[in-house]
Amino acid sequence: MSPILSVSTKIEIAASPAAVRSVFLDFARYTQWKPGWIIQPADASKQPLDLKPGDGLKVSMDGKAHNPVVVENSPKSFQWEGSLFGLGKGVHQFHFEPSGTNPGGTTFTQGEDFRGLLITLSSPWWSGRKFDMGPWDKFNADLKNEVEKSSN
Repeated sequence: MSPILSVSTKIEIAASPAAVRSVFLDFARYTQWKPGWIIQPADASKQPLDLKPGDGLKVSMDGKAHNPVVVENSPKSFQWEGSLFGLGKGVHQFHFEPSGTNPGGTTFTQGEDFRGLLITLSSPWWSGRKFDMGPWDKFNADLKNEVEKSSN
């Protein structure tokens, strides 16, 4: 089994997990609060709430486009899996958990588990490397702002 490189970032949001998930899954409104990020069902007739494991997506994160497949779409998590030429795979995750520090709030976590040949070959260098969390932190902050603005 190949090693897994896991990275994640969290933010506290002053709204319920259901409210955060509702804004997150409103893909059509991303252009209003998160320019540069596009998430769409590959099948335009499907709504985000109806996406099931195996359904395709069209995703562009600040110009980095790919076509992953939904792994999970539940009240607690939205996840997809993508591949880089079969040499590496990643499961990108968004988790909506009740906050342990802010009653009624949400701990929103965005992360990815990378695995495959590229990860195996690069594993000796992991310890000294940092993954650039800036774009994900920015997405999380923009989501927080949109959710909290919408819930007031």
